[in-house]
Amino acid sequence: MASLHKIFHFNPTCEIAIANGSPFYQAPALLRNFEEELAPILLFFTSSNDFVLSSRTPSSRVVDTYKEFKLSQGELITKEKALKQTANFPVQLSPWGWSPAELNYLSEFQQTNEQLQQVQRLLQSDLFQRKHAVQFLSDFLSNHTDPIFPRTKDLPRIMHTVDEVANFLEQKQQIVLKSPLSSSGRGLQVIRKNQLNTSNLRWINTIIKQQHYLIAEPLFDKQVDLSFQFEITADHSIRYHGISYFDTNSNGQYQGHWLYPSQAKVNPFFNENELNQLASELIKQLENSPFSTIYRGFIGIDALIYQEGQQAKIHPCLEINPRMNMGILSKYMEQKIHPESSGQYRVYYNPKVPFIDFIKQAQQKNPPFAVDQKLCKGLVPLTAPEPQSKFGAYLNLR
Repeated sequence: MASLHKIFHFNPTCEIAIANGSPFYQAPALLRNFEEELAPILLFFTSSNDFVLSSRTPSSRVVDTYKEFKLSQGELITKEKALKQTANFPVQLSPWGWSPAELNYLSEFQQTNEQLQQVQRLLQSDLFQRKHAVQFLSDFLSNHTDPIFPRTKDLPRIMHTVDEVANFLEQKQQIVLKSPLSSSGRGLQVIRKNQLNTSNLRWINTIIKQQHYLIAEPLFDKQVDLSFQFEITADHSIRYHGISYFDTNSNGQYQGHWLYPSQAKVNPFFNENELNQLASELIKQLENSPFSTIYRGFIGIDALIYQEGQQAKIHPCLEINPRMNMGILSKYMEQKIHPESSGQYRVYYNPKVPFIDFIKQAQQKNPPFAVDQKLCKGLVPLTAPEPQSKFGAYLNLR
């Protein structure tokens, strides 16, 4: 399978599509715009002869940017053209994440029976639900009692009623609620007051009605967001791709990733050796989990460094993402830029300031340039900065 041409498709609403269950599911219009406009970022994963599907005619400016700075070897192409060019041979399908709708969307491509059977087994399971991360964490902490990890009373809990949530809030004062299926922080409610309001109650009742339960956990005094990036291969082995550091807003929604960051700047609490040792322990836990038997591909484990009194602690498993994710994307980006550079990959959304205006202003202050044919400094758009663009993605290196 490794020699097959790969077809990439950006569908970060895959968990929402799983919750819906229909092979004909379509995301809301704004989220479809997000998927369409950010499709080019998957070019970082490509080798020669690979395709990234785009529902729009690819922007020549975007294509030229990736070529100029040697950020990609693949091609951004419409689905129709990709089908014509791969009509006579099977391909390896590599969407951002699988769902019944995605399997249906890619069904016209030839794929091997092995991949089709593996994807069908995955979709027949409930592995994407957050309850598996809760169980993974519980199993991990039962074997790891170091005081740097959360105490038993601070573990996430599965809840089925509003009363359970209200009682938990009364105990913790500030909590985070999570739907079983969601993406990029969209299925979160951060509750900082010690009483549920009308909006909270409506959200809780909706999630429980649609998805039958939700996850509740304390709101920690966050210091650092990070993730451990792995890949489960066809032979069930687990490959470690490293640690990525990212930013979220106050409601837990994703904003961007650090590239080649200074360890002292982004994480003064735990050194690299300590975190790599934790990664080794997470691998052991993955090997004994349903993820290693059912899933194949990239998998990210989101973690959190937080303050408790005078002690820095680490939450080793806030989320498990059995799909592509922005963390593994950031590791591939680092391979394409100059190793002495440092900066951020950011996702842009500002209804008041179009992406094209932001890029024009930002590039005047930080124009891009390369060293040894690798991007070293500057601000570079990774998606089309067109007048109609609602979303965008860019690198900002200094």
